[in-house]
Amino acid sequence: MSLTTKFLGLTLQSPIFVASGPASHDVNQIQLAEEQKAGAVVLKTACSDKYEHMRAWPRPRYKLLDWDKQIAGRSKSFSLYSYEQGYSGTLEDYWEFIRVCKKQATIPIIGSIFADDALDWQEMAKQVEQCGADAIELDISSPHKPGSVAFETTFVAAIKIVVKSVKIPVLVKLGPGHEVVQQCLAAQDCGASAVSLCNRMRGFDVDIESQRPILHGYYAGIGGPWAKYYTLRHVAEAAQEIKIPISGTGGVMSGEDVIKYVLLGASTVQILSVIMINGWDSISRINAEIEEYLTRKGLNSLEQICGKALEAMTSPEDIIRWSGEPKSGARNDWKEKGT
Repeated sequence: MSLTTKFLGLTLQSPIFVASGPASHDVNQIQLAEEQKAGAVVLKTACSDKYEHMRAWPRPRYKLLDWDKQIAGRSKSFSLYSYEQGYSGTLEDYWEFIRVCKKQATIPIIGSIFADDALDWQEMAKQVEQCGADAIELDISSPHKPGSVAFETTFVAAIKIVVKSVKIPVLVKLGPGHEVVQQCLAAQDCGASAVSLCNRMRGFDVDIESQRPILHGYYAGIGGPWAKYYTLRHVAEAAQEIKIPISGTGGVMSGEDVIKYVLLGASTVQILSVIMINGWDSISRINAEIEEYLTRKGLNSLEQICGKALEAMTSPEDIIRWSGEPKSGARNDWKEKGT
């Protein structure tokens, strides 16, 4: 039994990635990820110089929503609401960041970039490769991205030019929504090596006492344990349509969540919120929970069950629907209650 995973030609000690974000912003964090046996780290996203303003973050930039609410008196729920944009240094700082990470870490390092102009995407991608990154993720779906950039007019061209310009694997990170499958197919057609599903949603919250938007006063990224159900659906849909691998991400808090992603077709799984809420040892805990599952099921690796749940999916036409007569009086109960 082993957590060793093959992904895009890389050999990983675990299928767990640290997702791009505040937990992958400095070298010390990369070392913590390696100590906890993460499979790889996706670095914080670097923005092109055109979006230099996205390198400065507001304070405060995080808030836990619904943290104190309980379900059945015990289970806590939460939403992580935040507005943190690109890597806070210059592009030169980022290139050096990649180089230092590669010197000090043995696990794969994946660069992450954002731009809008095709030539900026190209230049940044080439720099990521030259600095030694093992792969690159195109963050085309950040909840903080400018509203002026669109998939068809901006990102299709970006994927194409990056794929042609580098030899390392290219992942495309997509956001949730009704166009996910079509965008996955487009990314595949453009030559992407894999897709990451899905980025966080854009949300909004208001303080009713001050009658003002909370924190910085603008929309923010929002995620949490509840988000996995949306992303699990998107992973399942995409896995049935595309041939390139999927890296699942969104709402993962446990080994059980990771296993669900894999059963629906993901090859690797990225985590972030659980690290921020419960600490770095969440990685080793999740790994241990996966190992326990593999042992209990008599499996040698998660790769044996990748996509297995899809085989048991029922088509809408084949769903067993109740067609008998209702119990006595049930049909008219709603009338008696005045509904």
